Amino acid sequence: MQNIGGKSYMVDLWNEKIKPMLAEKSKAFDNKEFLFEIKFDGTRAISYIDTSNKKVRMLNRRMLFFEDRYPEFREIWKNINCEKAIVDGEIVIFKNGVPNFYLLQEREQVESDLRAEILSRINPATYIIFDILYKDGKELVNLPLIERKKILKECIKEDERVVASEYILEKGVTFFEEVKKRNLEGIMAKKINSKYQIGKRSKDWLKIKDFETIDCIICGYTKGEGWREEYFGSLVLGCYHNNKLTYIGKCGTGLDEKGYEELTKLLEKIESKQNPFGEEIEELKKNVVWVKPQLVCEVRFMEITPDLKLRAPSFVKLRRDKPIEECII
Repeated sequence: MQNIGGKSYMVDLWNEKIKPMLAEKSKAFDNKEFLFEIKFDGTRAISYIDTSNKKVRMLNRRMLFFEDRYPEFREIWKNINCEKAIVDGEIVIFKNGVPNFYLLQEREQVESDLRAEILSRINPATYIIFDILYKDGKELVNLPLIERKKILKECIKEDERVVASEYILEKGVTFFEEVKKRNLEGIMAKKINSKYQIGKRSKDWLKIKDFETIDCIICGYTKGEGWREEYFGSLVLGCYHNNKLTYIGKCGTGLDEKGYEELTKLLEKIESKQNPFGEEIEELKKNVVWVKPQLVCEVRFMEITPDLKLRAPSFVKLRRDKPIEECII
């Protein structure tokens, strides 16, 4: 019996597409009831690993199996000390010891098996596993996190492609300051006695970043000027508010010339004559090209104004691993 989305179901996790547990936002803190680990800038993946049949399936947050894009993980069944396991973790590509999301983003767009194979050798990814949900027919989601961590450590044989996430207890503030010095994205705080809540965002898990960000839906763009004449000028951003797609402002900074060029090509492929907001917006009457609301981007900002507009937004990256339904303000 599992609780999914507030309802109870009889399920067999091995045969289910599992939605990952998600975190709320927080500031750094110390608390003996929590453990703290690095928040890596990567792609979330729940993996179904069958050592008997030498098979690995990797599920992203869009509920799509995408293991073909990462041939370097084809044999990670060798890293598991059991017959079957379901684990949760983050796929990361390191460059000079720091996660590089742009290299990872290139992998997320690969359609050719040959190109995936080539990129896996040029810039191989690492799978950082931080939780285990199932082992040899036994569901572990209702065990306390600290017990799941112990089971995970016993099950994982680490190497350069697969590692178990390290953590510390209680000292979140000091840990966060150290992570900032290393130019990492932030940390996660997790209650040591927490269950794994499938498909739920919970305050038992907290994400702590050095800056405020929000995931937005790209709903259109304005034409660029000057050296950006061939590219877009600003992105028209939206989020869901009270179950309605709502305009939250425009964003035109944060990319280099290559970034503007690549994103412009993506936007041109999904242009639309339809306004996705369903209503006329005064400041968007002119010079706007609408697009199908399919792409999600992470945006850094100073604050959200009372009328739900982002102040001083700056583009961080595309988030191909996140569905538009999760873009909520």
